[in-house]
Amino acid sequence: MAYRHDIDGLRGLAIALVVVFHIWMGRVSGGVDVFLTLSGFFFLGSLLRGTDNPRTPLNPLPHLKRLVRRLYPALVVTIAATMLGTILIKPPTQWTAIFDQAVASLLYYQNWELAETSADYAAADATISPLQHLWSMSVQGQFYLVALAVILGGTALWRLLVRRGTPKWFLLAVVAAGTAASVWWSVIGQQTNQPLNYYDTASRMWELLIGGLVAIVLAGIVLPWPLRLITTAAGLFLVVSTGFFFDGAAYFPGPLAWYPIGGALLIVLGGNLPAGVRATPARDPITWLLSAKVFRRLGDISYSLYLWHWPLLILWLSHDRDNEITLVSGMTIIVISLVLALITEKYIERPLRMASRAKSQKTPAAAARDMLWGPPPRTGRQKRQFVGATALVVVAAVASLGTVGWWSATASSRSSVPYVDSLTDPDHPGARAFFEGVDAPDDVSFTPSLLQVGHDLPPSTMDKCISTFESSEVITCVYGDEAATRTIVLAGGSHAEHWISGLDEVGRHYGFRVVTVLKMGCPLTLDASVSDDGEQMYDSCAEWTPDALATIAGLQPEFVFTNASRPVGVMGPDVTPRQYIELWRALEEQGIGVLAIRDTPWLNNGRGPVRASDCLGDGDSPEECGMPRERSISPINPASLAAAGLSNVRLVDLTDGLCGPENCPVVVGNVIVYHDSHHLSGSWVRSASGELARQLGPATGWW
Repeated sequence: MAYRHDIDGLRGLAIALVVVFHIWMGRVSGGVDVFLTLSGFFFLGSLLRGTDNPRTPLNPLPHLKRLVRRLYPALVVTIAATMLGTILIKPPTQWTAIFDQAVASLLYYQNWELAETSADYAAADATISPLQHLWSMSVQGQFYLVALAVILGGTALWRLLVRRGTPKWFLLAVVAAGTAASVWWSVIGQQTNQPLNYYDTASRMWELLIGGLVAIVLAGIVLPWPLRLITTAAGLFLVVSTGFFFDGAAYFPGPLAWYPIGGALLIVLGGNLPAGVRATPARDPITWLLSAKVFRRLGDISYSLYLWHWPLLILWLSHDRDNEITLVSGMTIIVISLVLALITEKYIERPLRMASRAKSQKTPAAAARDMLWGPPPRTGRQKRQFVGATALVVVAAVASLGTVGWWSATASSRSSVPYVDSLTDPDHPGARAFFEGVDAPDDVSFTPSLLQVGHDLPPSTMDKCISTFESSEVITCVYGDEAATRTIVLAGGSHAEHWISGLDEVGRHYGFRVVTVLKMGCPLTLDASVSDDGEQMYDSCAEWTPDALATIAGLQPEFVFTNASRPVGVMGPDVTPRQYIELWRALEEQGIGVLAIRDTPWLNNGRGPVRASDCLGDGDSPEECGMPRERSISPINPASLAAAGLSNVRLVDLTDGLCGPENCPVVVGNVIVYHDSHHLSGSWVRSASGELARQLGPATGWW
């Protein structure tokens, strides 16, 4: 094959689209998908072509060494710089997640680290990780290992068993089967769990495999001139227009990913020129344009540019949280990214990637170094560049791993949440500051601390007494006065669960037991739905719900403590879904009372959830980090009307301990209210236990 400069240019165009859409559009442009396909085109295509030669060695180590020299140095340096920027700019509350992602990126499983939390990749803001973009590098790294194992392993088996001919077409069939399986899996994932599907290696694999197939199948096809022009023009339109027509974060790598990838494949096909023919502006304008020096140079630095642009964008937003990205600030980020990419490519990537392989006498230390980075160059200048790049990479790696090690070693001291009795502590009255007008001194630090509050979880979570998203098992645990005969069942999802810290204390004081029947993200209803159209929450929630209802019926409690309302969308006044009312009626028929507690405000700035600790760590006040009361809570408890006519329902409302007349701050009485963006901290809930007891007394008639 003649070297295709236009494919280098296409790679440069793809990264340019990624950068522009990340910075100004807040959308996924399809450029990464094109980049993945081109990676498969070069790497897998080369492996498959090598199987034609029966003398091709099957040792994977040379391939791995080249990959390490090509990918690892720039990655290590970028991660080290990003960690330094994180320490200087990001609040310490975000360091743990970012450091975990640094390790995941260095070990090439970042996509799975993000898949566990289904991180939103649709738009950038200050709360997003500056290493989030490295998921695609992890997918590529995993693909390279799979490709080496399949192609080299398949070739070895062929030579052992068949011993004649070449296995290229057999392996091509294997790759085609893998492509079809991955396409099918991505379609299933699009329908069932798109956030997970976006990062899933199996769903992404077809984007790289198809590139390898094209490298072999379309390599010798040369279209007539008019078709070349039409094909490349159509391909360029598809690649460039993707981000304008739809946001790939919501659809890729499902069927719509064929739109940009199909465009890239059309450009690859239309760029095949007859032997001896060069692209000209008149006959092959798209191929000629992509072969231009500016696009080829972008292709040369595309890897480093991709590595640098996202951390700079996120750290910029973290530093200047009040301002949107403007034309000037966006161009500034691009210019800095380009400069860093050029420096990285010239002084780190190139010296290590292009090191000479000349044999020479080596000490054991030099031999060990050469196994990793390749032999050093011959000339004095090249040697200095090689040594300098190697030293920088080693220092960056040691600094990164040392920082992560220190942070991990000191984790226990940061995560230990002190017990504060807000009912008697004059410095941290918590909810009593609103309920009882207790003054909280201004010169006292908040409790828990910003680094501790994320660990201030309900005891049921710590005791693993809540069913996870994956499990449909009903788990019951007993809190309060375990020997009591009177029973309250705490049932529902996490917004019912976070009240256990208060119910436990009230139960032990007033002599009743609290039995938990809880599942993450699964409010208790009759049909596992809360929406107007009756769509179920998710599969395991639907499986858990009937068993949970049967468990409650078997316990025959005096009361079920559960939620009375939930917010409208991501933010807005709360409402009482009809499914809650249907549950209350069903419990009434069984002679079971209902203690329905109003939901809490959810912290959201309109662009996404806001973690209380992150916002406070950025220097904002509790009021600035909180929510306007009118935007998050209805003027009147919506359950008041919903429960009318139901004799078994008693309403519990602690909103006035969360919100003042105008604002619902994230700190009340020097106690941080939320351990994330919408779940209450155990410390605040305990501070509200006095008011909870005052409302439960007449509601139950027990005191």
